[in-house]
Amino acid sequence: MKVFEVDHPATQSWKQRRLSEIGVTQNLPTFVPVDFEQEDLGTRLVDCGLELETPSFFIWLGVVPYLTEPSVFALLRFVAGLPSSSIVFDYSEPLENYPPERRARAAEMGSRTAAAGEPWLTHFDPKQLADRLLSLGFRYLEGIGPTEMAKRFFGQPADAPDRGAGPHVAFAGK
Repeated sequence: MKVFEVDHPATQSWKQRRLSEIGVTQNLPTFVPVDFEQEDLGTRLVDCGLELETPSFFIWLGVVPYLTEPSVFALLRFVAGLPSSSIVFDYSEPLENYPPERRARAAEMGSRTAAAGEPWLTHFDPKQLADRLLSLGFRYLEGIGPTEMAKRFFGQPADAPDRGAGPHVAFAGK
């Protein structure tokens, strides 16, 4: 199994420095620095040894909100175009989907990330995103929102009330 660790060039360089500083030198993934807004992920991965016909699983967490929608869909089209591939990624719904009591808090979090130089650029409505993923050729979809995450991972009871819009984790496979 080959593992590729893909990240923005500056972040990738920092990660490699930190690993070197603490003496981690074995069993490292293939590092692939990519600026998703400027470079084609497929080209960079092939240049680094990805075999396109090999089944692939992509874990793309903590990235989507910070990219433009065209860049998000460029990557999703690439993954969907591979013969045997799947991806898990996170995203958030548009602020207008949030219940009023949570909307202000979400907007404040967005303001903080923007002030730190990482503005939220892209949000998706879950139903519209699912439709677009299917149109790309993905056949298997699963999405979980804040209520389901709270139940599965944080001990909320099965009958806990729906929390409404918020962050989501999506799986799309072929």
